[in-house]
Amino acid sequence: MEPNFQALQVIAEVALGIVGFSAILIGLSRTSDGFSAPDNFRIQLLTYSAFSAVFCALLPFAIYTDSNPELSWSIVSWVICIASVMGLLIFPRRMLGLRNEGYEKLFPIHIFLFQTGILSAIFIISGLMILGYIKAKANFYVICLMLFLVQSSFAFIRTMFVLSLIHI
Repeated sequence: MEPNFQALQVIAEVALGIVGFSAILIGLSRTSDGFSAPDNFRIQLLTYSAFSAVFCALLPFAIYTDSNPELSWSIVSWVICIASVMGLLIFPRRMLGLRNEGYEKLFPIHIFLFQTGILSAIFIISGLMILGYIKAKANFYVICLMLFLVQSSFAFIRTMFVLSLIHI
């Protein structure tokens, strides 16, 4: 099944926009002290998720061929699986570390479960694609990319609004 290149293009553009907003956020909020640990975590999660969405959305443009679509889908499935594994190895542990450092109010358990669940869902879906249990790979690939966008958008909203609500 051929990828939906229009959907991939829109996802890449939205993810790139989120990366641009994060760059503006970083540029405008620099202080001599730098970011707080929770803000630093959220900006890193936002940037990781947005760049993962951009890269994975653009990858099919570069490698998809009609002559060997199964190889193309295998490569993009492995790439998105590896991206989710990297996120699962880094971010849940860091979030739990921040909770242990006294930021329980900023990272309640339901937020931890939501953000870890998104990365886990991407991992499971991409793993099922690799193993061949999912036949509509184009559709599920787009779902994985949308989950990266949800993760990035959620981190962006929390970075922009949660901190201001706590300091009021």
